[in-house]
Amino acid sequence: MRQVFAYRNFAGTFMPILRVRLSFGERSAYADAYVDSGASFSIFAGEMAEELGINLYDGQLVYVMVGSGAEIPVYLFRLILGIGREELSATIGFSEELGVGFNLLGRKDVFDQLKFCFRDGEKKLLVISEG
Repeated sequence: MRQVFAYRNFAGTFMPILRVRLSFGERSAYADAYVDSGASFSIFAGEMAEELGINLYDGQLVYVMVGSGAEIPVYLFRLILGIGREELSATIGFSEELGVGFNLLGRKDVFDQLKFCFRDGEKKLLVISEG
């Protein structure tokens, strides 16, 4: 399946930002996430965990280095991630110290199951699934 998403304007710059759905048990929440091929993990703001009924501190704690070189605590959980018409099981992290102004959709589990083609000149992101 092929899906095409238009880049979104963020602070005056068009970026590959997708509207995604996170599901945990019976609860779901929607969020915007920057598709970041350089990020090891998908990381969302800590408030998203609360919205899903997740106790942030019940997750697996890892420390992730951010662009500034600082390490931030990230709590990992297994959730269902919805991207357009696709749904996949993925490791999603939450952090109260993300601090970049947007959520990140990183490689772990996501890039294993989907292919992303960044078409910066067209301001489009092509998402391809094999299934």
